[in-house]
Amino acid sequence: MKKKKVILVLCLCILLGVIGLVIYFTCGVQQEDKQGSIDVKYEKTNMITNFRLGIAKYDSVNPHITQNKDIIQIVSLVFEPLLTITQDYRLENCLAKEWSKVSNKSYIIKLKENIKWQDDSNFTAEDVKFTIEQIQKDKKSIYLENIKEIQKAEVVDNYTIRLELKKEVPFFEYQLIFPIVSKKQYEGKDMIKSKEMPIGTGKYKITRLDKEIIELTKNENWYNIEKEDSNIKTITISLYQDMGEVYNSFKLGNIDLVHTSNPKYEEYIGSMGYQKKQYLGREFDYLAFNCTDAVLQNVEVRQAIQKAIDKGKIVSSVLEDKAYVANFPLDYGHYLMKDIEWGEVFNQEEANKILKDNGWKFEYGIWSKIIEGRTRTLNFTITVQEKNEQRVKVAEEIKKQLEAIGMKITIRKVSDNEYKKILGNHQYEILLTGVYNGYSPELNSFLEEGNLANYENAELTTLLKEVNNISSEDLQKEVYQKITETWRREAPYLGLYRNQVIVGYGQTVRGDVTPNNYSILYQFSQWYRQ
Repeated sequence: MKKKKVILVLCLCILLGVIGLVIYFTCGVQQEDKQGSIDVKYEKTNMITNFRLGIAKYDSVNPHITQNKDIIQIVSLVFEPLLTITQDYRLENCLAKEWSKVSNKSYIIKLKENIKWQDDSNFTAEDVKFTIEQIQKDKKSIYLENIKEIQKAEVVDNYTIRLELKKEVPFFEYQLIFPIVSKKQYEGKDMIKSKEMPIGTGKYKITRLDKEIIELTKNENWYNIEKEDSNIKTITISLYQDMGEVYNSFKLGNIDLVHTSNPKYEEYIGSMGYQKKQYLGREFDYLAFNCTDAVLQNVEVRQAIQKAIDKGKIVSSVLEDKAYVANFPLDYGHYLMKDIEWGEVFNQEEANKILKDNGWKFEYGIWSKIIEGRTRTLNFTITVQEKNEQRVKVAEEIKKQLEAIGMKITIRKVSDNEYKKILGNHQYEILLTGVYNGYSPELNSFLEEGNLANYENAELTTLLKEVNNISSEDLQKEVYQKITETWRREAPYLGLYRNQVIVGYGQTVRGDVTPNNYSILYQFSQWYRQ
């Protein structure tokens, strides 16, 4: 009996001990949670609310005068467009409340009604009309391309404007990203010579402007401040003579961010001591095949070339991993490409099989086939711009890869003038070239009548006309799935690579840095320094 009591007491003690431990650890965790929340509050109350940037070769802070892309990025915090672009290249309202396509050449835009300029005057449709006409008049703005097809801007009422185009422009809505300026501030004045402090509608306003410093201050009266209240109260922008000075200032910790597409950036700022984000740039290099050439008009030949080229090796050995393999003009992060898988293409054995299956014979060191009574061989000339040293090196690597499967390749290096002629008359066999992609999903320049590859496909022409008028995202994705499948199968072009862009930022910077080609300042309201 005594033994049972002893055992019972021991069990009771153990049970009480376990309960005690549970209570202890539970309280401990809760205490840690409380301490954690205290730490967060401590960080926020002690965060540095000034952000430091640097600009090389400053010209003007006015977005319609400057030719400096870095200034355009920064002053987007001051001047706002009708529409803006999201991280995955969707359109999003900014100053516009809504827009509609009335016809192929006519658009109606409704504006938000609660917006004021930083001098407290009302933003209206008159400001939009004035901005468009000012860009057309001056002809020097980098946004001239955006509005060049606008024939007439008509104010319907204070918050409605109608745009009439000279001709249909595929995905014209993507052109409505130019910053709006104040009619009241600039009407009747020379915008270039004006000494007034420019005003915008954005979350920051310009409060200092001299030869060494531009200062932006948080706009406490910004219409959207309740939804997006910024941690950063002031932005100090130091002005430098060249990018070398910017790199050095970043390396010394005097500025908080550097934005560059220079593949040799590590030679200037090193590889350690900062954070960085990389993203796919808009410079898309590719091979164009002349689809009217007696040999290259045969799809199996283009497919074989596509399979024989190792893009990964080009990027690693020629471009030193300072670029990204690219297959398609929209593969820089566009939402329409999100669910499209390209798959592995490089396969030399399959390239040989494609040729053999289509009647090509490899004899005496060359592929040949009788086409329309004449013996044709796989002997091509790749044309490349002589001054573009990078593309010349890429052409030499492509020559090696194609000759590895028995094709004969000659590299033709041409002058700038000759290169421009070729882009105009399309007289070449294979052309190594490139394009600076826009933001819209427009592919007409590659596939419509008169395209660089002399490629014709009635189905694609129809799809391109249809997709411009489709508002459903699901239907758009279906169309682009068909377009990419045809592009891959028909291979009028062979995408190679696109440039790499770097945003480097200091170790003390906090927040979600998620740049793309349109903006490096997404989620800027959440950023701060510690």
